Order: sequence, then C-alpha cells, then structure tokens
Amino acid sequence: MRTLLPITVLCLLLFCACDQQGVTELPAFLTDGTVRLELDGVRIFTFDESQCQLAFNEKRCEFRAHTDTMLDFFVVNLSSIPARLGAKAEATIIWSTEEGEQTKENITLEAKRIKGDVIWLCDDSRHNAVVIRVLE
Repeated sequence: MRTLLPITVLCLLLFCACDQQGVTELPAFLTDGTVRLELDGVRIFTFDESQCQLAFNEKRCEFRAHTDTMLDFFVVNLSSIPARLGAKAEATIIWSTEEGEQTKENITLEAKRIKGDVIWLCDDSRHNAVVIRVLE
C-alpha cells in the first residue's frame, strides 16, 4: 500500500502536466501584436509584411492573411467582430498545410485583448488562438 501512494501521486502529476502541453501561453501571446494563427500552442502562420498580405471583409466578418504566392494562408470567419474585451464570437478557421486545406468549425473565440485595430482572440481551452487586424 505504501508503494502505491507515491506511484499514484506521480501519475497524477504527470497527468496534470500533460494537460497543459499544446496550449497557447496567454501572457506571451498577449504581448505580441503580430498577426498570426496558433493551434495547439504552435504558430501555424505568422504575418510578414515583406511577404504577406492581409484582407478583411467587414460585411462577412472575414479576416484573411496569406503569402504573396497565396500558397500559405489562414482565414477566420467570425459570427461578429468583438468590440470589447471578453466579447465572444463563433468562428471557423481555415488554414493551409502541406497536405492541403484544413478547417476547424464552431469554435468560440473570446477577445483577450484589443488595441486599436488589432484583436487577440483565444478559445477557453487555449488550443485555438489568433491575432487579427481589422482593416478599414
């Protein structure tokens, strides 16, 4: 019985530690205003002004970022554009991969920070995070 207690505690600690892998670290995420898409804690696309373009359709609440070749991209379609901190919107995220286009639907994103025309959005699980710029 005594040997089971340390093993049980160790297993519990490992389980808790594993639960935090693959998530966006909010403090670091919120300090960087670079337009980007992060999934499971990994940057999938990072906007580079010298090689990329941005597009925004206010009527469709659609944000796009893509390379000049248009081979690498991500698109975020929102149910509404969050105008205040804590505002939530349903989203569909589409992005390019080497295997082709991928999609995640019905994601609830929350505005974690808004500064000027830049909005930091993240879901509760911190598995889906995006920084967008609302162009006018």
